[in-house]
Amino acid sequence: MDVESVAEELVAPLRADALSGASVLGRTAAVVLRRAAVRLKAGSLEELSWGLGEVCRQILDAQPAMAPLVTLIRQVMGAVAQAGSLEDGRLAAAHAADSFRQGAEERIRAVVGMGAAVLPTGGAVATLSSSATVQALLIEEAGPRGISVLCFESRPMNEGRIFASALAEAGVEVRYAVDAAAAKLVGECDAVVLGADSVGDDGIMNKIGSKGLAQAAHAAGVPVYVLADETKMLPVGFPQILDDDRPGGEVWDAPHGVEVWNRYFEVTPMEYVTAVVTERGSIDPSTIQVSRHEMELPSGLRAWARARQIR
Repeated sequence: MDVESVAEELVAPLRADALSGASVLGRTAAVVLRRAAVRLKAGSLEELSWGLGEVCRQILDAQPAMAPLVTLIRQVMGAVAQAGSLEDGRLAAAHAADSFRQGAEERIRAVVGMGAAVLPTGGAVATLSSSATVQALLIEEAGPRGISVLCFESRPMNEGRIFASALAEAGVEVRYAVDAAAAKLVGECDAVVLGADSVGDDGIMNKIGSKGLAQAAHAAGVPVYVLADETKMLPVGFPQILDDDRPGGEVWDAPHGVEVWNRYFEVTPMEYVTAVVTERGSIDPSTIQVSRHEMELPSGLRAWARARQIR
């Protein structure tokens, strides 16, 4: 089996996942790259590096909005670049992928620990989509603090239902509403807490509907907090991909003559965000740029970004 076929087979489950958030998809991608490091046929370190690069390209094409995949690829390909032999390269890639995957839960726990400081005592918190980090925070803190949670449906896949059910099963008081009710209901809340698929030049990328919720919250004087571990940070200049259009049938099996627009993600400008909560604590959005400027971008990622921008 050639490299492209192996990559296609390994990446297929990642491409098919339309419900999971960035943290979960990052772990899935780490498993893909570990398997690729073991399975790819290569007669030299250079051939292995090329083959892993092809797998990385397909990973990014499968889920182009997810910053943790960029961070994972930076770490894996950086490790391979330091290897001195083919076998060392395989081991380095596998180790880097394992370290990324095994650290995912630790990163979530660290952000949850910092996020507790921004939650109110009592009152209501609104959220949208199905962030694993936001879910962990609210399951841990909402009940003891007497917080109720307003969950929006998160069309078109309605992952808000999964999120709301998980909170309810954990004993959290939950209210569920359609996405279009965000502007009407957010003024009744004490905070908005969102996850992030990426933090980049244009702001916070998350599930579509997040920008409208944040704008409405900002207008109502309700603080907006974004939970984002540092794997969600994109290097300065790396694109936040918005044109990842999905099948129209997910929204409506429309009759002939009706075109259905279905896009999952949008960017919320930092002006609507009160703070970004990372492993290091609650950070003013204006200071995020500093750490993003320090990130190195491997040539393969730079080439993918250029190609993706001119599609």
